[in-house]
Amino acid sequence: MDMWGVFLWTGGGLCVVYVMLPFLLRLYPWLAHRIVFLHFVEHPKVIFKDLKKPESFGLKNTRNFYLDVDDESTVGVWHTLPSDCGEQIDDNDEFWEKKLQDGHPIILYLHGNSSSRAQPHRVELLKLLSKLNYHVLALDYRGFGDSTGFPSEDGCVADSYFLYKWIRKRSAESPVVIWGHSLGTGIGTKLTKQLCETGESPDGLILQAPFTNLKHLSKLHPFAALFRFLPWFDWTVPSALDRIGLHFKSDEHIASVTVPILLLHAEDDFTIPHELCELLHVEAKRVREITSGHIHFVSFDKKHKYGHNGLYRCPELPQHVTNFVASLKR
Repeated sequence: MDMWGVFLWTGGGLCVVYVMLPFLLRLYPWLAHRIVFLHFVEHPKVIFKDLKKPESFGLKNTRNFYLDVDDESTVGVWHTLPSDCGEQIDDNDEFWEKKLQDGHPIILYLHGNSSSRAQPHRVELLKLLSKLNYHVLALDYRGFGDSTGFPSEDGCVADSYFLYKWIRKRSAESPVVIWGHSLGTGIGTKLTKQLCETGESPDGLILQAPFTNLKHLSKLHPFAALFRFLPWFDWTVPSALDRIGLHFKSDEHIASVTVPILLLHAEDDFTIPHELCELLHVEAKRVREITSGHIHFVSFDKKHKYGHNGLYRCPELPQHVTNFVASLKR
């Protein structure tokens, strides 16, 4: 291929990347929906395994069950028992539901985009929380994993709310903490806002790798670095998010969150920049009522290389979590 051929191929490739892709989002905003949720993408280690069998993922004392949220959504859920519950496990629903009344803290885990509740780093976190003697309930939102339906911002919040209510109905006085990771922080913050406003608040909120809002994230995400210098960037990418109703405005919703909050973020997170957690922390302190619960921000040094999904490997994480949960008052 001569020099002109190379030039034409290179120019054509750049045209596709810098012109066609942004304009495709403008013309077909539903593409942005797929990019945000990535619910159709499964982790290679999960594809050929059965979500109905959590033991195949290395989870002990874990039950798989399903909840009918509405006509569109039936969600798959895992319930992992605290590690000190022993080996005398019964298969019937009554046994598992009664266990939620044993006084151990309960974590409602809301995962991020793509894959399912079985993604390896999520499973490792469930194991860690079980070792801390917490109940952990992890769901797949509509359209994820083996859950039916199609994801949306309000739909994911509705699924999470349904499971939260299901837990509260069965948990007696056991404390309930909502834990969101990545996109799950947007879902968890919006859910907690609604719960605080209706007098149904959880006991605490943990946000791992949170962001301020989706439009802000779309401009700072590493993928956006290819496009954000373009004069038509705002007209294409952020505009597409508005047109399909995806906002996840945690920086606004957090104003109504009155329960204690724990923020966790690694400095070397290249999926959701650390600075977004810093900004959310500052905004939360500015807009929350003075009577709201405390907020604590734990930053993890980049030298440890935890990245976006690796905080479960941090030796100090259990202490941060147990200190936070122990500080909660019912």
